[in-house]
Amino acid sequence: MFRPDHFPDLQQPHSRRTWLRRFALPGLALLASGPGQAFEWKVVQEEGRDYVRLEDIKTFYKFPRLQREGRNTWLRSNTLSIKVTSGAEDIFINNVKFCLSFPIAEVDGAVVVSRVDLAKLLDPIIRPTHIVNAQGFDTVVIDAGHGGHDSGAVGSYGAEKVYTLDTSLRLEARLKKLGYKTLLTRRSDVFLTLGERVALANRTPRSIFVSVHFNSSQSSSAIGLETFALAPQGTATTYDELKGSDMANRRGNARDSENIALATAVHANALYKLRSVDRGVKRARYSVISGIEKPGILVEGGFVSSASEGARIHRPDFRQSLAEAIAGGIGNFRRALLKRSPS
Repeated sequence: MFRPDHFPDLQQPHSRRTWLRRFALPGLALLASGPGQAFEWKVVQEEGRDYVRLEDIKTFYKFPRLQREGRNTWLRSNTLSIKVTSGAEDIFINNVKFCLSFPIAEVDGAVVVSRVDLAKLLDPIIRPTHIVNAQGFDTVVIDAGHGGHDSGAVGSYGAEKVYTLDTSLRLEARLKKLGYKTLLTRRSDVFLTLGERVALANRTPRSIFVSVHFNSSQSSSAIGLETFALAPQGTATTYDELKGSDMANRRGNARDSENIALATAVHANALYKLRSVDRGVKRARYSVISGIEKPGILVEGGFVSSASEGARIHRPDFRQSLAEAIAGGIGNFRRALLKRSPS
């Protein structure tokens, strides 16, 4: 048996008050409620890992309904729906896809979620007002991916480095209109090392970091939006096998909860505004998000390798819409943190 405050970043609610906070997608609410006394969680073991029962998650977060149909189980409130599928590596929160660190399992007939995924994914999304040591920010460091001799992905309509810079400049303009300070890692077609980008972000006070990219695939049918947050220590990159280097702690892991909350806010808002195919909020250890000490994410705005999506990315109005959607997600994230503390 353990208490919820034994989880990294998972603290018991401090009052009986219920908080409801929307990120971006209509109905994607952030819920926090519970009694002032400690809640006792029951840990179950599966394949050498700690898991917790969905029934206990229902009780702790005060979901009114738990519904099971075959392999699928839903936790539901009036504003929030979480769907899990036994054996699956993905979870859907109000129909937005999130990639788990470990698959959903069943133990003695009970559906269970890994302790890591509860602490590092579900809790920060459900109630960002309880993120421990969350820092306020007034500056966004915008990283236009690639540049100079590094073209990034190249499609029929153009090169990734051109699209990332244009989108980043549009994002800067939008954020400034909303009252943010901004800093771009590059403003022209120049090459910066990943270390230079990280160093720039780390020396910028009261900031978050957003790296803008576009995708490519050998499959011409691959399309859609995906957003990356840093993989927690001891977990694999999404859909990869766990390896020894995954056990190392990265500097960015100090902001795990803020990272996933920021990724959620941006991804959900972009999906809603752009009507893109949802490839999910994923985990990775890209250098630009591993080494930064501020909340940071990497956004893949679509596939230049796709004939249809490449043409869409090539349109200035799409890049403007993407920039505005990212800015809106950043605003939703900031408001969630301000709800917690005015810092």
